[in-house]
Amino acid sequence: MLDELSKRIAWAIETIKADKDLDKGIQDIDLAKKLGTNKNTLADYRHGKGLLKGEVIDNIVKIYNFSPSWLFKGLGEPFPGARAKYPEFCGPESSSPFPDNGAPGEFVYVPQMGGRISAGGGLVPDNTVEMKIAFRKAWIQRRGDPANMTLIKVSGDSMEPTLLSGDLVLIDRSRNYLDPQGGIYAIALDDAIMIKRLLADPSRKIRIISDNRNYPAIEADPDQVKINGKVIWFGRELER
Repeated sequence: MLDELSKRIAWAIETIKADKDLDKGIQDIDLAKKLGTNKNTLADYRHGKGLLKGEVIDNIVKIYNFSPSWLFKGLGEPFPGARAKYPEFCGPESSSPFPDNGAPGEFVYVPQMGGRISAGGGLVPDNTVEMKIAFRKAWIQRRGDPANMTLIKVSGDSMEPTLLSGDLVLIDRSRNYLDPQGGIYAIALDDAIMIKRLLADPSRKIRIISDNRNYPAIEADPDQVKINGKVIWFGRELER
């Protein structure tokens, strides 16, 4: 079954090609160039396949004015005026992109989940909220919607020296696709949750990398790796 983001990207591409207010009649090769990809990859996206690239998603938003809230969360209309033409593809309106979650004044709370996420062989963190930590709204909202973010501690040494065991990482769950430049992600592989550096390989596989050179990199097909979110910040205690 296709994940919801892939379904919405596939619908967006088909609609761009068919809607007179977007780019009706554009050839696949020309649309692929506009979106920063190639014709074969575009064909994969139209069928909900392939590894979604951040550049393609960004260009759908920037060039065709698609809503990030609709693409990632199914909220609101896909693009301005779409509700009148495609009501069945529109979602509920979000009352606010960054709703108040009870934090005082200029702060917003982000939940810290119980358990730890492995930087080694993988483990499954529990889903309980251990505590909530306040971040400045102005800082965190420049990086995304805090409603999509969680904190969790790292366990293991495979991401050293970048991340140490006990570090606290901030994960943006809406960034559940591999950016062209890669990055550090929370992933599910073989039913285990772990934190690793990911890079897109020219062979269209994903390279799963431990920053600690004592751990060899591995490769996997995109459909073997579920990206749960991207690490956008980490914190470290000097005394533990």
